[in-house]
Amino acid sequence: MPGEIDDYDLRRLAIDQPQIDAAVFEPFVVSRLQAEPGKTEATLTVELRGVPDAKVCATRLLRISWPADARPVRPPAVSAWSMTEWAACGIACVVIYLYCGLRITQVARAGDRFDYWVSDGSREYGLEVTGTLTADLESRHGAKVRQLRMNPFGMDGYVVAASLRSANVICSFQAFEV
Repeated sequence: MPGEIDDYDLRRLAIDQPQIDAAVFEPFVVSRLQAEPGKTEATLTVELRGVPDAKVCATRLLRISWPADARPVRPPAVSAWSMTEWAACGIACVVIYLYCGLRITQVARAGDRFDYWVSDGSREYGLEVTGTLTADLESRHGAKVRQLRMNPFGMDGYVVAASLRSANVICSFQAFEV
């Protein structure tokens, strides 16, 4: 396990992912990661698998922080499932930016077999994101890898799977397979 911790201020989300309104994910990230009232940070274990040109080790500790008043006061207007998925989307925005050098360029369309189009500035990839409150992150990640690899574009891509309860994230690069 690495000892060094990477820090990320959640208020940077909209700055680091400017092509979409990534700030919409902030309250969901806070709601899912804030274990107790008044807590203003959470540390996630991020496992990087097959990420090209990664200049970091395979497992990183990522501390995400937010202002004390960031937790929504009222219950969300979405289901618990949506809260978890949108929190995972916010975490994915951070992870792909910090560790993969990618920015989301647009939301994918129905049938694309992934959630977002991402780019490193010279090449486009698909990004599939999933979140869960269970500890079974491996099977969820595997299912999303299979889904991404069935995309109709023959695109390589990334899968980010986040277990919000255990604070574990898998970020993997996936080459398209025929």
